[in-house]
Amino acid sequence: MFKHIPLPCVIVDLETTGCNVTHDRIIEIGIVEVTEEGVTEWSTLINPRERITDPIQRVTGITNEMLVTAPYFEQVAKEILLRLQGKLFVAHNVRFDYGFLRNEYARLAYPYKSKLMCTVKLSRYLYPECDGHSLEKIIARHRIHVTARHRAMEDARATFRFMKIAEEEHGEEKINAAIKHQYRKESLPPDFDSGLIDGLPNAAGVYYFWGENKELLYVGKSINIRKRVMSHFTADHKSSREMKICQQTRNITFDKTAGELSALILEARKVKELHPIYNRKLRRVSTFYSIYLEEGAGGILSPQIVPVSEIPAAQRKLYGLFPSQKKAKDSVQTIGDQKNLCYHVCGLEKPNNRACSSHQLKKCSGYCIGKQSAILHNIKMLEGFSALALKTWPYAGPVALYEKATDNQREPEHCLIVDNWCVLDLATDVENYLQNPAKKWVPQIDRDIYRYLVDAILGKKSVVKILPITTF
Repeated sequence: MFKHIPLPCVIVDLETTGCNVTHDRIIEIGIVEVTEEGVTEWSTLINPRERITDPIQRVTGITNEMLVTAPYFEQVAKEILLRLQGKLFVAHNVRFDYGFLRNEYARLAYPYKSKLMCTVKLSRYLYPECDGHSLEKIIARHRIHVTARHRAMEDARATFRFMKIAEEEHGEEKINAAIKHQYRKESLPPDFDSGLIDGLPNAAGVYYFWGENKELLYVGKSINIRKRVMSHFTADHKSSREMKICQQTRNITFDKTAGELSALILEARKVKELHPIYNRKLRRVSTFYSIYLEEGAGGILSPQIVPVSEIPAAQRKLYGLFPSQKKAKDSVQTIGDQKNLCYHVCGLEKPNNRACSSHQLKKCSGYCIGKQSAILHNIKMLEGFSALALKTWPYAGPVALYEKATDNQREPEHCLIVDNWCVLDLATDVENYLQNPAKKWVPQIDRDIYRYLVDAILGKKSVVKILPITTF
């Protein structure tokens, strides 16, 4: 029984098939239940419905043969819940064990929730001078007797014994302060400096999660940086990716922006420049391709696929932004089939003085064999590609785009310099942009940024004013 730690509580330890909180499964649970009446222990193996790997068997000593006759989680879910419900949930690195249990209950359509306490955080608060706060190091440092490490019941007992030792070595005031400190930032991982959250602004911008050795884990954006960052930690049990990000984060930095649009644009640019580990969606394409229609001999228009970086921004009418040449070519073929275009003209086959294969399949209208005029073929070509046409830039040259501040009280602090859907700079003002050419961004169309700008400029949802730079 404890003197100062809130009762009733349960000290829980799990062994699992792996570390993926959403996909891996529990194979053993150990519970030390502490109430006013005393201390009880309970544990069981759990059949995960899959074979466990050799490394897991070596670490835990649990074999596939041992799990064959073990109950499935749903068969013991009620008994486990009766032991957990209404009690403080304690574990070493509590977000891990709690996340696994919540997901097991979620599979049974039961929304299990509990108040949490983490003994890693408890050790870190009470013994800040010590090197390392893993259960292994705590066991060695406090000479806690265990018979089988990495078995759920033994690890739960070791955690319980550490809590008893901590109570004996520190008075009521220190224990209460440690617990109160945890409750303020309950959802934060144990190795995370909670003071970093206090320094985050309630404003729009981009934030950066950094791991060990200044490794960039994740870049995100929000109209409220502080609120969005905290949401990562409170939702860590819902996604293995979120759990990994939160557990590995050691530092958070941020860049404030004038509003949501500049946050969106800065995030897209930073992800592509810095290649953070967990931003797979935005980072995966570094070069986009587009299509323009080139006039050839006899006035016939033919689609040309090129990297957007090789196209002068104002030179040609562009159609589509594609992550690869293949995607662009697939789009050309789709339009060619829909509009009965010649594969020779579309660049899908080399001309050979014979009908193209599309005509042989009775799709092509016959330009390749003289049955269709260039004018009619061009009309069909333009009709087909019209849906892919990028929006026409509505200004004669570059503009300064000032955003609405997210708190609706500040004047815009920065402006975006934009020309032909390319962001040239993020500047404090136009004069600053013109006087600091070294800070200009490379003028290249980016698919994500293009969409943001079209919505902002043509929809004008978040823009205070747009001023042509030629007026300055």
